[in-house]
Amino acid sequence: MIQELVKKFKGPFIWATVFSALSSILSISLITLVNEGVNAASEDDLRGLAGIFLLALLGMLAIGFLSQWLLAQLGTSLVYKIRLILLKRVLGVNYENLERIGGHRVLATVTTDVASIAESLSIIPIFAVNFATILGCFTYLGYLSFPLFLVLFTILFLGAGLSTMIMRKGEKCFTELREQEDGLFNTFKTLVDGSKELNINQHRRDFFYKDLATPNLDQVKSAEMSANFFWILNQNWAGSVLFLGLGLLVYIGSLVVKVPHEVLTSFVLFMTYLMGPIGFVMRSFSSVFKGKVAYQKIQSLNLFEHEQVEQRNAAQERLTDWQTLTAKGLCYSYRQEQETPFSIGPIDFSVSQGEVVYIRGSNGSGKSTFAKVLVGLYQAQKGELRLGNKRIDKDNIQWYRNHFSTIFSDFYLFEHILDKHGALVEQAEVQAHLEKLQMADKVSVRDGKLTMTTLSQGQRKRLAMILAYAEDAAIYLFDEWAADQDPYFRDYFYRELLPELKGRGKTVIVISHDDRYFHLADRMYQFDSGTAVLENQEQPQEQFA
Repeated sequence: MIQELVKKFKGPFIWATVFSALSSILSISLITLVNEGVNAASEDDLRGLAGIFLLALLGMLAIGFLSQWLLAQLGTSLVYKIRLILLKRVLGVNYENLERIGGHRVLATVTTDVASIAESLSIIPIFAVNFATILGCFTYLGYLSFPLFLVLFTILFLGAGLSTMIMRKGEKCFTELREQEDGLFNTFKTLVDGSKELNINQHRRDFFYKDLATPNLDQVKSAEMSANFFWILNQNWAGSVLFLGLGLLVYIGSLVVKVPHEVLTSFVLFMTYLMGPIGFVMRSFSSVFKGKVAYQKIQSLNLFEHEQVEQRNAAQERLTDWQTLTAKGLCYSYRQEQETPFSIGPIDFSVSQGEVVYIRGSNGSGKSTFAKVLVGLYQAQKGELRLGNKRIDKDNIQWYRNHFSTIFSDFYLFEHILDKHGALVEQAEVQAHLEKLQMADKVSVRDGKLTMTTLSQGQRKRLAMILAYAEDAAIYLFDEWAADQDPYFRDYFYRELLPELKGRGKTVIVISHDDRYFHLADRMYQFDSGTAVLENQEQPQEQFA
């Protein structure tokens, strides 16, 4: 990613470096002119230097502004580009991997880490210029008096060695701080997502505040204070070393090396000027190490490792005559951290085009897990999926997913209503669906976007159904859709909506506990402990372990 960014912003990097270098050259020229002015032989020489000084000052003002403006533009553009890259990466990560990573970690990355990386990259031009300025001044000082320069270099070299040790301690603290920030984002996510429960239960609210949130904030505070301690120590140490070098220069230059007064004055003047560039370089290491930690954090999420390869056939037209969707010997097993592994399979399953199939079973029997494998969100470790005569694999999985429209129990309700081509749906069509599902008085739509007030879960599911209708998919999968509906809409779902979809030639797979409607299914699958059997079969399939 870093190489991609540097290549993308090669031009801005170069221009920012050029203008920063010009500004630095003019700054050095001003110091040189001041030095010459101090040693001017006559008033005429001093007047001539004053004119040149004024021109150099105006040039430094203009070019300095341009360089800073370019750097600000570069920083803003870097943040934009990094977020765009990460957005594309996250969109390309398999749902299964994204579940493992955790939403709070992704959120922390696109906020905290992006800013840190952008800051560290945006200072590269001015860092390079300041470093070049230091080298240029050192070259000039070495020309004036090499013995005195060796004294200065030795002092700064020893000081830089100790400074490096301090910075390494600071880097470890930044790494610890970044780990704690993941927990902080998770705490705030819990605060928002669990607001209802926290408001209702005083004991849980107190426990969350005292035993979860406060300790997490304390850990972040402690890590941040430790990191700040080492960086502040490093900055003050750097300043002290510079003044130590300045004092020793005067002492050694006057009493030991015994350089001419003019040379010693030049050393003092240039060292005073170099306090700015050297101080900036030392302060920059904080941003550089923050950027390094942030990049390592992004790498640890494996967003690049799990990026999906762009599939050439993903945009192909969906099949209109596929006859049968079949799953043979599907096996899937997953393990969450510190939890017992859960397995389903081997499972044989089939649904014909235009058929309504129900899936039933107790909680924890593997229904929803199987549904995620069936629609391609989870990748089965064994077995195969076929849509018509096409075997589904990693090369055509996105094309396969495009045949589905789903409403899972933990669905997300999007604001924009899209048709099967990804275009916004006409308002009249949406309005008709709103009225049919008795949502017209609670939801308004404008330019294909829903405007919602506070809705119940059942009402949100009805809106999700409108989005699913608009997508006009070949296969619909509903996971406990009727569970949050009142008796009227529960009955409407089974007796009106599902037959209507079937009448349009759609295939519908319904996960349900509503046994009073099971007779309406064309076929029924019973799930139990990770296995599935077609109703009326005598023996269930063996469980895959």
